[in-house]
Amino acid sequence: MKCHWIGVLACAGLSGLSGSAVHGQPAVRPNILYIVADDLGYTDIGSFGSEIPTPNLDELAFAGVRLTNLHADRNCQQSRVMLMASSGTAVALEVGSSPMSGMRGNRLRREWAILPELLQDAGYATYMAGKWDLGIGDGYTPATRGFDRSFALLDASASHFAEKFWENPLPYEDDGEPVSIADLPDDFYATDYYTDKMLKFLRSHDGERPWFAYVPYTAPHWPLQLPEEWLDRHADRYEQGYDALREERFARGQELGVIPAGATLETFASTAEPWSRIEPEQQRRQARAQEIYAGMVEFLDFSVGRLIDYLEESGQLDNTVIIFSSDHGASPSDAGLVPGAEQRNVPNRVPDRDNRLQNFGRPGSFIDHGRGFAEAATAPLKGTKGTFDEGGLRAAAFVRYPGAIPAGGVSGAFMTFLDILPTFLEIAGTEHPGSSAYKGREINAIKGRSAWRHLTGRSATVHPPTDTVGWTQGSIGALIRGQYKIINQGSGASGTPWQLYDITVDAGELRDLASQRPDLTAELAAEWERDWR
Repeated sequence: MKCHWIGVLACAGLSGLSGSAVHGQPAVRPNILYIVADDLGYTDIGSFGSEIPTPNLDELAFAGVRLTNLHADRNCQQSRVMLMASSGTAVALEVGSSPMSGMRGNRLRREWAILPELLQDAGYATYMAGKWDLGIGDGYTPATRGFDRSFALLDASASHFAEKFWENPLPYEDDGEPVSIADLPDDFYATDYYTDKMLKFLRSHDGERPWFAYVPYTAPHWPLQLPEEWLDRHADRYEQGYDALREERFARGQELGVIPAGATLETFASTAEPWSRIEPEQQRRQARAQEIYAGMVEFLDFSVGRLIDYLEESGQLDNTVIIFSSDHGASPSDAGLVPGAEQRNVPNRVPDRDNRLQNFGRPGSFIDHGRGFAEAATAPLKGTKGTFDEGGLRAAAFVRYPGAIPAGGVSGAFMTFLDILPTFLEIAGTEHPGSSAYKGREINAIKGRSAWRHLTGRSATVHPPTDTVGWTQGSIGALIRGQYKIINQGSGASGTPWQLYDITVDAGELRDLASQRPDLTAELAAEWERDWR
């Protein structure tokens, strides 16, 4: 896997998604490998405009189709509900069902048949290694919801090393058996260990049936940490700051054809303090944090390369549909960068982390890379992780499968994480059972549509213009129908008005049309209230 930035355009090949494919439905059912990066920004890999070396991901991306209009949810857990259940979180996520506080007590309801269960039914072997974040207890963990083999971080996050991060940490699970932090090897590093586990599962596969491998890495989610030998790979790279980086990323993204229509830096309004106004010591801390973040992304790419090398060596690569995506926009957390930010961002974490500059990225530290660098990775889209803006919802993604998907494509067709489950079911040659009795429980129908016809060049779109997709968090949220998006992120007071954008020409959400189209705004708001809240 050798496709570095200096040759990135040569690797890109075609500039648009072809209208024809080599094949449609595969004659032999392929394996499915789905890799998820945690808190990765839209332009954080080379094939989307990054300076960070990601040669393995880039080679895969340019050998398939890059997706520039894939919408996740605004936070990790909600995105995982969407992709596993093809449902909105307002109905599928059971809130606070354990004594633990916050999202750690939430779980994905059993009234939804989820992706690994359905692929098991279709005859697939199912494997997982990485972050679960969808519930604890019998019937809610990977081993009891459809995975034949799994090694799972049950928590929403953790140290990337074998050290305590939460005051009361949830255990890991290895094929359903609890694994404490003390049980982990001394040289545990999460990205490396998850890769080892998945390789173990794949090497032990019987070869008699196709497999589904789900690898939801925890990188580059906070706390930003790296093995010692990787800490200085990007030393001094970010001293120019995030304002300059934002310009660089945008220029590369335009050249690569991944910047959505109507999105521009000319009117982009950063919410971070201009780099030139930050005190030198704070500049050093933020630049160092971004160096470590870049190293985590590069280590992630290196680990993906290990998986791909195995598939090549075993002759399985070209019979494997490979999907890569982030789970939403980049994280704006300033944990470890300013005093008190750690407690404000994560109130239940272990106190007294060692966030001296010289300990950044090492065991005991808890840092993130801050709002300015997060915006550099989502601009010119507005917003970051935690918002319903396009910068919070759009996820960098690509799909590779040479038997059916032309190389070098860029698709701007609207898709969401709701579409992942039905797409995988179509690849597997099966269908969702719909609202019915399923394994002794009543289940609900799904919301998404298969994107397979589009990805294989047999359809220009995934969704007809009448489809709606909504996002909800209490009384706030967003909805997209066709070219229009309404969004209401609240202000702490009731009655906050909805905003309206035409995101086909204004992906940067610069021109609020609500006052010009009040009837349409009200109509879409009513649809959101009725169907998605």
